Amino acid sequence: MILEPGNSLQAHFGRYTGQLYVTLAALGVGVVFGILAIGTLSPWDKLSLVHDLKRLLAVEALHPTYQAVFGPLLVTNVKLLALFYVLGVSVAGVPLVLLLMAFRGFVLGFAAAFLVTSFKWQGVSVGLATIGLANVFLLPALVLSAAVALGFSWDLVSPKTRQAAPRLGKSFAFFTGLVATMGAVTLVGTALEAYATPFLLHVLSPWGI
Repeated sequence: MILEPGNSLQAHFGRYTGQLYVTLAALGVGVVFGILAIGTLSPWDKLSLVHDLKRLLAVEALHPTYQAVFGPLLVTNVKLLALFYVLGVSVAGVPLVLLLMAFRGFVLGFAAAFLVTSFKWQGVSVGLATIGLANVFLLPALVLSAAVALGFSWDLVSPKTRQAAPRLGKSFAFFTGLVATMGAVTLVGTALEAYATPFLLHVLSPWGI
C-alpha cells in the first residue's frame, strides 16, 4: 500500500517536500500579485472586461461551447505538463518552472479577484464554475509536476545522487510516471472545464450577471 511505512512511492514524495513548499510559495506569490493587479486597472479597462465577460455569458446562455473547446484546452494543459517535464530534465530550466507557477497563480488571483470585486456574490458563483471546478484537478497536477521537476533537477546536479546511478534512475522513472499520471488527472480537469463549466455558465446566465 502507498501509505505503508517504507513504501518507495511514499519515500519519493517525501524527498520532494521542500520543493513542494517552494512551488506552493511561487503559486501563492503569483496569486497575491494577481489580486493586487486589480487595483492597477483603469475604470475603462474594468468596464471593457465586464462587457467581454457578459458577452461570453450571453453566448453560453444560448449555445454552450462544450466539445468545441475541449481539444484546444487539453492541448494547452498537456503542453504545460510536458514543459515542466522538459524543464525538469534540463537543470537550466528550473527558474522557469517557478516563473510558470507564479504566472499561473497570477492568472488565478486576478481572475478570482476581478469576478468578486465586479459582480459580488454572482461573481463568486461564476468563479466557482469557471475557476474552482476545473482547478480542483488541474492545479494539484501542475503543483505536483512542478515540485518533482524541481526535485529531479536537484538530483541531476547533486553529487551524492549522481554517484548513485540506480537512485537517479529510480528518480527519473518516478518523475516520468508522475507526469504521465498527472496527464490523466489533467484530462479529467480539462473535461470539466470544457463540458461542466459551459453547462454551469448556461445555468447561471439567467441570474443577470
